[in-house]
This record gives sequence, C-alpha cells and structure tokens, in this order.
Amino acid sequence: MRGRIFDAVHYAEYEGVKQGYRKCDVYDFGPINIMSRLKKPGADGLVFIPILISQSHGGYSHRHYNVDKFGDGTFIYGVVAKDPEDAILFHDSEVLDRAQQIKHSLPQRSHDNLGQLLGYPKCCRDFFSNTWLKDGCLDPMYEAALNTESVEKVAPGHVKVAGEPRLNRLARYWGFNIIPFFPHSFDCEEAMKFSEWWVKLMREKDVEATDACLDMLSMPMKWSMKNCITYVEHPLFIGASNGYYVPEKRVVEWFPK
Repeated sequence: MRGRIFDAVHYAEYEGVKQGYRKCDVYDFGPINIMSRLKKPGADGLVFIPILISQSHGGYSHRHYNVDKFGDGTFIYGVVAKDPEDAILFHDSEVLDRAQQIKHSLPQRSHDNLGQLLGYPKCCRDFFSNTWLKDGCLDPMYEAALNTESVEKVAPGHVKVAGEPRLNRLARYWGFNIIPFFPHSFDCEEAMKFSEWWVKLMREKDVEATDACLDMLSMPMKWSMKNCITYVEHPLFIGASNGYYVPEKRVVEWFPK
C-alpha cells in the first residue's frame, strides 16, 4: 500500500501543474525511464528545464549530491511548468539558493520564490524559512505543534496536540503523508485549502490508497527526537530514522481533531 500511496502523491504533484492548481513541480528521472519521462512534459503541454544531476539515495533526503555525469545510480532533477517564464524563475531561484548555501548565507528570498511557485502558503513558507533554513530544524514537527491552537505543554520539550490528519507529517519518512510541505501549524487554514485539491487529485489516481493514508494519519501517534534519531510510535508500526541534533529530547503526542 505504501507504494500506491507514493504513486498517488506523485500523481498529485504533477497533475497539480497540468490541471492549473499551481505553477511548478519538481521533476526527476533516472536512466531506466529516461525516454518516457523526457517525452511526458511536452506531450502534456508543459515545459521541462533540468537543474542538476544527483547521486541516487534511498528514502527522504535533505539535499542533493551533485555529480558531473548521468548514468547508473544517478538521476536528473529539474522543474516542469506550463509557463516557460515560471520554469525559468524556478530554475534560477534554485541555482541562486544553492549558491547562497555554499556561501553560508540565508537563501530566504530565492527559497521563498521556490515555495511560491510550488503553491505553498505564505505562512508556511515563512515558517520554513525561520525553522528549517535559519534554525536548522530539518523535521520541525515540534515547532509546528507549538503553533497549533490546541497545543498542551506536558513538560519541557514535550507537548500534546490535536490537528488535522491531512497536515500530519510525523510519519513522512515512512511514506505516510498528504501535503508535500511543512505546515506552520497542524490547524493551518491555508494548508487545509491546499490539501483540498491535493487530496482530490490523489483520489483521481487511487481512492483506496488515499483513504488508507488518511486513515493511518488519523490515528493517535507519538513523534520524538533524541540523539539524532527520529522515532515514531504508531498503532500500526514503530519507526526509527536519522534525525539531527537537538539540545533536549523533543516529543509530540499527536491526536486527530
């Protein structure tokens, strides 16, 4: 089922541009499916611009691993858009963003351009800039919980929160999420508006998988991080993944609204 959920999410990403819900989508392909992937944007009336070649990696990654040659174990990363000017703006903002990261400055303006072209809400783009880019919070679930109206502080670094299942990204490392960005809170109205058309497109691809994902995200769960390990306790599974350093353990007990 996880593979079907991933396929439904991927369909929503691309169809969101094709059907006019947002301006751009990131687009990649490896050597195996290169011809079909190269032909698809043009056949759908879209423009594709390559941005870089990256080494392949498993699971979620917070960065690309640039290489010079395209071949086995690599993929081409780029952007698709209906309007060529949007594709060019995304490409140029992505390149500027990476150049600024190399110089250790904050790529807030260029990165905000990327989020805007992808259709992400302004409040969530600002949240991302302040947490992920400025403070280095690569999985800001605790920070999103603190912004949620229902949050209850249990102890230092430990909160309970009730939120919207469509905005629940606590289990994203294991393939269970709906929206593709970090909401600034688990009750963000703008993120919910985004999720309405996103879920509609996911259901176009696979109703059963979409509803299974929503059911899974509607169950109470606990997310925690300590010693650079992200740990999720869910009624259906227990998962551990690489995290990042935090000075004290962070815990989010999540419940559906």
